[in-house]
Amino acid sequence: MPISTKERTELREELVGQGYSWNYIDEWQPKVTLYRHRDLKNPKGIVVSEAGTKIVGLPGNPDYVSRKARQGLLQWPPSDSCACRWCGGSKGAEKPESAKGKRFKKVGPYHRDS
Repeated sequence: MPISTKERTELREELVGQGYSWNYIDEWQPKVTLYRHRDLKNPKGIVVSEAGTKIVGLPGNPDYVSRKARQGLLQWPPSDSCACRWCGGSKGAEKPESAKGKRFKKVGPYHRDS
């Protein structure tokens, strides 16, 4: 299904905000491997799939990957340097009260400067 230029731009901005490359929307692969960055729990609260689980052969189209990124599935495995909202939250990362006057260096997708 063709998308409008506005929808394409919005999707690109969302993917970039989630840590993907600016060119992902133009160079996506038909199948990708995604990694869980948060535990998947059933309605009773029991973990059925742990963070770090590798899921192979998922569709790589940008809108699908964007939806899955909102659910904690990203194309890189979780690590100590990952600063996505799930990995940062699980490590108890402190958020700065105010970023005024501070400069943050982006090392890679969702990675903090160590």
